Amino acid sequence: MNKSRLIDLLKLVVAIGLLVWLVMRLPDPAALWWQIVHANKWLLLLGAGCYATAVAISGLKWGVLLRAAGIELPLGRLLAYQWVAEFFNNFLPAQVGGDVMRGYAVAADTRRRADAAASVLIDRFIGLMIFMLFAAVASSAVLVWGQPDGQPFTPEGLLFMRFAAVGSALATLALLLLVATLLSRRLKRWMERVLAALPFSARTLPLWNKLALAFGVYRDHPRALLLTALGSTAIVIITSVNIWLIARAIQPGGISMLEVLVINPLVVFATIIVPLSPGGLGVRQVSFAGLFLFMGAGYELGTAVGLLQQFIGYLVSVPGGLLWARGWRAQPQQTTPNVSIHPH
Repeated sequence: MNKSRLIDLLKLVVAIGLLVWLVMRLPDPAALWWQIVHANKWLLLLGAGCYATAVAISGLKWGVLLRAAGIELPLGRLLAYQWVAEFFNNFLPAQVGGDVMRGYAVAADTRRRADAAASVLIDRFIGLMIFMLFAAVASSAVLVWGQPDGQPFTPEGLLFMRFAAVGSALATLALLLLVATLLSRRLKRWMERVLAALPFSARTLPLWNKLALAFGVYRDHPRALLLTALGSTAIVIITSVNIWLIARAIQPGGISMLEVLVINPLVVFATIIVPLSPGGLGVRQVSFAGLFLFMGAGYELGTAVGLLQQFIGYLVSVPGGLLWARGWRAQPQQTTPNVSIHPH
């Protein structure tokens, strides 16, 4: 067994271990299965529709960035690439697995590797920034207006909400600054001077220059960046509705939409920064359980929602897996000019 396979096996063991630990902490593990089996199937179906819609919007907003870079892909091919990426998101150790597949597909299709990588990176940065912005706004609203059910915060819950508000606001500002620095010539030069003065500049400065060069194509396309941000906004709302529908299918009135808008971005953030298991399995469920507990919605409900959302993700990503299993390959286009990015 080579090193890569051993690491994958260890991550699967971590995922199973987290799930076992999570279930064993439940006061009545059998009740979890009862909740899942007896959940409202129509609401779960609507939740699956929301998930699929979010995947489609992800492909469309990514297409906006590709067109801004001069890469035109047919809608069907674009969505196929997005669905294959979603399959890899759900079955590889972290969500970056899907990003790698998207970049590879477009690079193979158009022979424009730098532009493909830049489109995926800026899509990821803007998307994560919007998610963190929603977490900051929603958690601040809960702090100001109180919990939707009118119940007072526990000391732990109040501490969590403050941490969520401040932490997500700082994360939003950090991502905004990073994107602005990559797009602004003045900020880019300032960052170059900072990196040149730091240790290991011989390694970091070339990487920074390559990244800034790749992002340069979007300096003259603010509309594409705005549409990408709007698309990410739609995805936050739709995926939050997905979670709310799943929770309502299990326990009507168990959690409010405002509280879900706090939880959803934090779960996404956790699965990205803690790539310990395939597709966030285990990490996602522990995050849901803990966040639902802090919000006062219950550890048991959070565990059930986390498991059902993971299952829905698997189902929705099946078309991407079928495309990949059937020998999906990117076919080079003859109509896309083979040009590279130049500094602006």
